[in-house]
Amino acid sequence: MTSEQRVHWEAEVRSLCDGMVRIVVTPTWAKLIDSETTPPSAIEELIRQRDERQQA
Repeated sequence: MTSEQRVHWEAEVRSLCDGMVRIVVTPTWAKLIDSETTPPSAIEELIRQRDERQQA
């Protein structure tokens, strides 16, 4: 990800929520999910909610 892409990505993520916090965890296992082709349902829901707020 280039610096310009990172700035755009961060702006998009921040537009999904009114506020956020950082949570650090140490995983015992990991699974790769290709969210570029299949967004997680929670993210799809946040995008839908954001779009509804912007239309109101």
